[in-house]
Amino acid sequence: MTNKDLTSVERARRWLSLSLETVASLGFVVMCISVILQVMFRYVLQVVAPWTEELARFACIWAVFLGAAVCFDEQAHIKIDFLITRVTCGTARQLLLIVNILVTSTFILSAFYGSILLLGVGWADTATTIPVQMGVVYLALPIALGAIAVLGALRLFGGTSSR
Repeated sequence: MTNKDLTSVERARRWLSLSLETVASLGFVVMCISVILQVMFRYVLQVVAPWTEELARFACIWAVFLGAAVCFDEQAHIKIDFLITRVTCGTARQLLLIVNILVTSTFILSAFYGSILLLGVGWADTATTIPVQMGVVYLALPIALGAIAVLGALRLFGGTSSR
């Protein structure tokens, strides 16, 4: 399917997913470079650089949460489909899928609310070795949960075609 054949909703979903994937990949690269620097500082230069561990941890947090949103879009996230795959009746299967969407949406909304509360606390705290407010680190969670909600809505209203 070419890009011309895509609806505007599918294009928006793909753009958002690609953006998330790019930032998650960047976080992974930063994490890897930071860990390599940590090893070099410690064993080659015999210098302890505590900021490398903290930077790697923060980059890992961003990579994991944004990567989870990408996995949600690609339908590669953890799911229990034991019951859904065994139901052959179309109506019952649709009902189970709707229940699945409702349960997932309830969890996402609850976690999003909690992440906003956490974010409020985080802006008052600063990281130990890097001059970064912890709110910047905690911001990964509401962004990822918001992206999951948007991607789910785009998939729901724009069709279920996969990347």
